[in-house]
Amino acid sequence: MECMHLLAPVTAEVVPLAPIRNGDCGTPAPVLLRSIGSKEKVTVDPPFLVNCPMIVALNRWLEKTVQPAATAAFGSPVARLIGSSYACRNRYNLPNDRLSQHAFANAIDLPVFILADGRRVDLATGWGPTRRDLVAAAKAKLVPIVAKETQSDPQAEKVAPADKDAGEAKGGHAALTVVVKASASQEAVPVKASPSPEADPAPPEPKAKAPVPDPLSTPEAKFLRRVHQGACQVFSTVLGPEVNDVHRTHLHLDLQDRNALNVCE
Repeated sequence: MECMHLLAPVTAEVVPLAPIRNGDCGTPAPVLLRSIGSKEKVTVDPPFLVNCPMIVALNRWLEKTVQPAATAAFGSPVARLIGSSYACRNRYNLPNDRLSQHAFANAIDLPVFILADGRRVDLATGWGPTRRDLVAAAKAKLVPIVAKETQSDPQAEKVAPADKDAGEAKGGHAALTVVVKASASQEAVPVKASPSPEADPAPPEPKAKAPVPDPLSTPEAKFLRRVHQGACQVFSTVLGPEVNDVHRTHLHLDLQDRNALNVCE
């Protein structure tokens, strides 16, 4: 009864289920959610098996963040959610970890949003590069550059008189090769020299490269980051592609009681 009371203000197609008791897993009042939304109906594929507070939170997130973000980015609202919900398992499916919030019907995973016009917004491809991807790419651009330093050669002072001119021509120094790290985009300072009559003609100036589009400026990337941030205002735990590779393909949303210390990653 308390569950149905919570859902009274929410427009949703639900099927109340019997309590789930599976060892330490389960919930006393599970509900099968088939669709949700008053202004824009959103079907759930497959239906989510969750508790009633999760439905209330999902409804708030859809109305306050997801639908406005979809309309702004694509000119079309979200019409379908593809994801998963209840599963009696540990966190990350590790045998020695504690139970996941999925085990209490208190969490959902969302990898895909389907728009009303049929377009598909997929976390795996739409999010774009994560911060760790950008850091790895920046490190990959560092290449070894060989530089030469000069070091005094004490043997140069012992040059025989006949070889004195040669010793002075060498400057009394020996070359020491040192490998340093530098950005691949670093340019060497050109040295101008008078061309000889037999020198090859200078190569043509390279054409300017077209600017590379920013992968984070796509409508998909903007939409997904906006809904991620909006979820942090509703759910107690929000995990997405930035947190680790396990969550690169989906958003994890749950209502774990964290004593007001929410997780938003």
